[in-house]
Amino acid sequence: MNEQWVHDYTVLVLRLQKAVDARTSYEPVEEYLPPEWSEQVQHEPVQLGETLVRDTQALMDTLSQQHFEPQRAAYLAKLLRALETVSRRLRGERFSLQEEVLRCYDLHVDWLPESIFEQAHALYDEALPGSGDLTERFQQWKAAFTLPKDQAHLLPVFLQRGLDEVQLRTRELLPLPADEQVEIQPVVDRPIRAIACYLGNHRSRIYLNPAVPFPLTDLFYVLCHEGYPGHLAEAVLKDEALIQQRGYLEQRVSFSLPAAPLYVISEGLALHAHEMLFGPGEAEQWLAEHIYPEASMTPDGSDLTKIQRATDLLLGAVCNAAWLLGEGRSDTEVKEYLMRYALLDEEAAQRQLASLQRPFHETYIFTYFYGRRLLEASLQGPQCRERLHQLLTQQILPSDLEERSQ
Repeated sequence: MNEQWVHDYTVLVLRLQKAVDARTSYEPVEEYLPPEWSEQVQHEPVQLGETLVRDTQALMDTLSQQHFEPQRAAYLAKLLRALETVSRRLRGERFSLQEEVLRCYDLHVDWLPESIFEQAHALYDEALPGSGDLTERFQQWKAAFTLPKDQAHLLPVFLQRGLDEVQLRTRELLPLPADEQVEIQPVVDRPIRAIACYLGNHRSRIYLNPAVPFPLTDLFYVLCHEGYPGHLAEAVLKDEALIQQRGYLEQRVSFSLPAAPLYVISEGLALHAHEMLFGPGEAEQWLAEHIYPEASMTPDGSDLTKIQRATDLLLGAVCNAAWLLGEGRSDTEVKEYLMRYALLDEEAAQRQLASLQRPFHETYIFTYFYGRRLLEASLQGPQCRERLHQLLTQQILPSDLEERSQ
């Protein structure tokens, strides 16, 4: 019975993903999908919301009959609640932002006080060179470490060099497969900077948007997040621990879910990833030795640890922008909020707005700020390596971590 239930669950996820993709203007990037089941869905018409709701409820009704281990059953129950929510939205229902985030991501969220963002601004003020208007200093600092067009050909070289370094450092923390392969490719026409995809059999890909400026100071912030010990480390280690060793075949479509609590853990891990590999000053030193000379750049004494922590805090300002959109505020008002509190220039604010307005992805932004905050305690102290390994190899819910912290 378990095998049929997992088959039906997998096919439901693939059908939901197809239905959601049909509502967006972006082609899906390549990723690993179970070939024997994804081909079935590929040749079907897009399923109606009513059908998807019915199929989700059937799986919810029969979950208890599968006699899964308690943790696996609890995990799948929360995933099904998220799938039901997306199915009902496809049927035309609407939820309040707060309810949708709870149902999809297992998170309790609220408007964040602007004092959090002022703390971030203070960190930028301490960490950035110069004085005066903070937005101007931040934009000038990023521009100073962004390759000019006539040197753009160097970026793939630097990215590969940085990727080799984060893989090496991650192997000192975690047992990654020896035959792992990762490639970096461009992706266009998406309101993102980077996205990671696991292709199966220890093969992965990181897509980068060449239209988005890439300051070299962000090299490890992005590569650790998308790669190691962030998203790709999680994908390959959960493949080994959950699918290969324990036979949890539902894990094969975990990152095809349109919305799910696992993304809170995943994005929280990814935002902590660079701090797991580089102590204060270490990334700056590596960049000064291995990147800046070839790029004709000079270190300026900026503190990347403080800058990146401030950047993460300002993801909360984007959460508030989602609240404003939910209240029906105008695009102009939301962009102005992002420019004021998230310190984005107009182009970046427009790109962020487009991401927040992407159908069925409007609430995803909450996985970043709340995910990082939720994992803060777990990834500090003498047991942080052990906890990192658990988070990268086990099915853990946000509510599990909230209960442990109480």
